[in-house]
Amino acid sequence: MRILAIALLAAPWSLIAQTTHIVQVGGSTSSDPAPYYSPQYLTIPVGDRIRWTNLTGTHNVNGSAELFPANPEPFYSGIPENGLWSYPFTFTVPGVYNYRCESKGHAETQFGTITVEATNGIQDPAGWSQRIVAYPQPAADFLLVDIGSRRFVVAEILMVDGRSVAIPSITGNDLLSIPTAELRSGNYILRLTGGDGRSATLRFVKD
Repeated sequence: MRILAIALLAAPWSLIAQTTHIVQVGGSTSSDPAPYYSPQYLTIPVGDRIRWTNLTGTHNVNGSAELFPANPEPFYSGIPENGLWSYPFTFTVPGVYNYRCESKGHAETQFGTITVEATNGIQDPAGWSQRIVAYPQPAADFLLVDIGSRRFVVAEILMVDGRSVAIPSITGNDLLSIPTAELRSGNYILRLTGGDGRSATLRFVKD
C-alpha cells in the first residue's frame, strides 16, 4: 500500500514536469507571409509535448511514416484545415523528426524539424543554444560562432534529418571559426559538445 501511495503521489509531478512547446502555424501562398511554422526547428527532451496552433490559412502537420519513413515514430494532425485549431503530440522516442504541410504549394517553406534528446544522454541545457550567436547567415566559407564564456571541445555538422556530414576542428576561444566551404547549399545543424558532455545545437544556412 505504501508503494502504491508513493506511485500515486509521484504521477502528478511527472505530468507537471512535462513542458509544452507552442509552434505557430500560418501564412499563405497568395499573400505575405508565406506558409510557415514558427519556430521551424526545435530541440526538446524526450517526454515533452509540442502543440501546433493554427493562426491563419489552411494547414496541417504531417510527420507520417509515408512521407518520412526515417522518423522514429509518426505523427499526423489530419487533413489541412483552416480556423483556430491546435494539434498536440508528445514525443516519447528520441531522434530527429521531420514534418511538413500538405496544402498545395506549402511544403516549399512550411516544413520543420524536431530533435528529441534522451534524458539520459547529452542535453541542450535550457538557454545554452539561445545565448550562442552564429553568423554570417547564410554562411559561405566559414561560420563564426560567438560562444561567450562556454567552452566546447567537439563540433559536429548535421543535416536537418540528423545525418552527420562533418566533424570540423574547432579554432578560437570565445569566437569559433567553423569551416563550411565544402558543404552544399542548404540548412544544417551545428552541435557543440563540451568536455563535461553537455551540448548545444543551433541551426545555420550554407549559401
